[in-house]
Amino acid sequence: MVDKEKLEQSLASLMDAVEVCEGLIAADNQGNIIIGQTLTEMDHKKIALDCVNIIKNCDEVGTDISKGKLQNITLTLEDGFLILVGSEQLILIALAGNDALSSLALIRRNLINVLSNQ
Repeated sequence: MVDKEKLEQSLASLMDAVEVCEGLIAADNQGNIIIGQTLTEMDHKKIALDCVNIIKNCDEVGTDISKGKLQNITLTLEDGFLILVGSEQLILIALAGNDALSSLALIRRNLINVLSNQ
């Protein structure tokens, strides 16, 4: 079971510590939003469902090549980045702009730490 209050505090700390982070979303593995905070208004539910599909597809590829399930992924997009880490129970999604390139590893490491502390 996810401790929502602890999760919310951890994600708020990450958002404060890494200024280039434009949003953080936590969802269950069905795409149901637990916490969502983005600098601009976005459809957190749609983003989470899209990420669930990314995880499913990557898990299939991982199985096909005998490498296992997805642990984390960073998508480089035209105008920024999406960092996704997940477990059997929880998906954490970070959004960042192009100015975040040098901070991607820091964001990913923090998301992995948050996930492992849940």
